[in-house]
Amino acid sequence: MGSFISFVPTPFDDIDNFFKLARVSSRDVVYDLGSGDGRLLFAALDQGAARAVGVELDPDLVHRARLKAREKGVEDRVTFLEADVMDVDLSPATVVLCYLITAASAALKPKFETELKPGARVVMESFPVHGWKAVETRGEYKVFYLYRMPPEPGGANDEERLGTEYFDYGYEY
Repeated sequence: MGSFISFVPTPFDDIDNFFKLARVSSRDVVYDLGSGDGRLLFAALDQGAARAVGVELDPDLVHRARLKAREKGVEDRVTFLEADVMDVDLSPATVVLCYLITAASAALKPKFETELKPGARVVMESFPVHGWKAVETRGEYKVFYLYRMPPEPGGANDEERLGTEYFDYGYEY
């Protein structure tokens, strides 16, 4: 999966959109796939999540996130894994947060369908999961998509709405 992604942090102004959709509670275990500096996970803990797990390939970002967790005094509630998301068991997650391009979402789709328990929520920033109908969306220019497992098939054809160039940048990641 590493070739699909590079570090593009979610702007701080957009973080609330994840949690307005996911509605995190004290029963939730939140995973962030491509967790970068951990900002979404720290926000999840602030929102009341029981635990948080970040999955990140970049060892420098993992180190930075672990230091920040220690500084915030939450290292007992958050874990940062230096790993490829395809190699991590997602079954403990009740909420999964992602800011990944369409190709990465397509690669993760069967993993989500196999490993996530019924009722788990997946929130995608900007790039929908094709073939799944979102339970709820938020935003206009930058759209956040909420899915609940098992996902309802179908959904709007976002490529037609936004134009295929929105999804196929042609960049190497």
